[in-house]
Amino acid sequence: MLALAPVALCACAATTYDSSATTAEQSVTPSTVALSSDPAQVLPLMLDEVQNLSRRVVDGDGDGEAATRIEDMWAAIEGAVAGERPELVSGFDFVVRRCRAAADRNRPADADRAFRNLQSLVEAYLAA
Repeated sequence: MLALAPVALCACAATTYDSSATTAEQSVTPSTVALSSDPAQVLPLMLDEVQNLSRRVVDGDGDGEAATRIEDMWAAIEGAVAGERPELVSGFDFVVRRCRAAADRNRPADADRAFRNLQSLVEAYLAA
C-alpha cells in the first residue's frame, strides 16, 4: 500500500487549461431585428437564414432561434406578398413550416428542402 502512495500523489499534479485552444469562434445573430415589410429587402435576408439552417441543425447551434427569425421575416412580408403574388403564399408557408420542422425535429434534410424551395420562390417573386 505504501508503494502506491507516490504514484497516487503524482497523479494529483495541478492541471491547467488553455481555453484559447478550445474556444470555437461563434457567430452572433441578433435575436430581434426591426424588419421591413418590403419583400425585396427581407427575402435576401430570409434566404441567407434558411441557407444556414441545415448547418445549425447539424451543429445544434441556434436552430430554434433561426426558425423563429424565419417565421418573423415571413410574418413581416406575408401581407405584401399576398397582395402582389398571392399564388406564392402557400409555397412560402410550406418553406416556413419545413424550417420549423427542421429545427424542432432535428432534420437537416427539411432545412435543405426548404432552402431549395425558397430559392425558386424568391426568383419567381423578384422576376415579376
